[in-house]
Amino acid sequence: MITLRARYYSRFPGGGIEPLETHGRYETVCWNVSLRETALVCLDVWDRDAQRDLHAEDDRVTVERIVPVLNASRAAGLTVIHAPAPPIARRHANYVGGCAVSPAVTPWPPQDFRRRQGAYAALTRPDDQRRLDAWKALESADFHPQVRPQGAEPVIATGDELHRLCQERRLLHLVYVGFHTPGCMTGRNYGLVAMQARGYTVILLRDCTNGMETNETLPTRTCLRGSVAFLEQTGILTMTGDEFAAALATTRAPGA
Repeated sequence: MITLRARYYSRFPGGGIEPLETHGRYETVCWNVSLRETALVCLDVWDRDAQRDLHAEDDRVTVERIVPVLNASRAAGLTVIHAPAPPIARRHANYVGGCAVSPAVTPWPPQDFRRRQGAYAALTRPDDQRRLDAWKALESADFHPQVRPQGAEPVIATGDELHRLCQERRLLHLVYVGFHTPGCMTGRNYGLVAMQARGYTVILLRDCTNGMETNETLPTRTCLRGSVAFLEQTGILTMTGDEFAAALATTRAPGA
């Protein structure tokens, strides 16, 4: 067993207190859960990013915060799942393989609309080509060198694959580290919000991630802080990396 002490933000204080925004508060759960039913998910922990300063901070968080959690997870025998984005996942030997594809249907919205071409070419944004060029430069991205899969650790590319893996291994509790919040951590179909919608317990290690800031929010990390607050208000739990590592260090064998 592992004891998880995680926080969330309650908008409903109870005790006869009027539910106003000024009356919201952090609350804590303390759950004893099976180690066998718990997994660490490393989401989009890459060796590069299109923005040099963003990657420098990602790298610091990876080395100082994520790697110790990963080492503690492996030492405790916790399932470790790598979710590095489809192109990276499908190149790795541990890729679990694609799920069955649904019967083909006429795509909607149409491809020309999705790609802003043909009759929809006028709907492009000024930075569309720059954004495409930046993503093209990331086609050769890979796992961060200190967060590569070890042994038979599974690698997934989609939410369906993660869900299928959880079914096969009877996993119920998913603990996330990786990048970025906001961004892929919240938007991927194997990310926090999507897997919570499937019914899993979802926990973010809030100091084992990073935000995508604007030039206005960077000094105060407002985008990251706001994203964590949003998640904590909508059912997702958070812990720190140290708190989770400490919980792993005190796991109890009976029924683990």
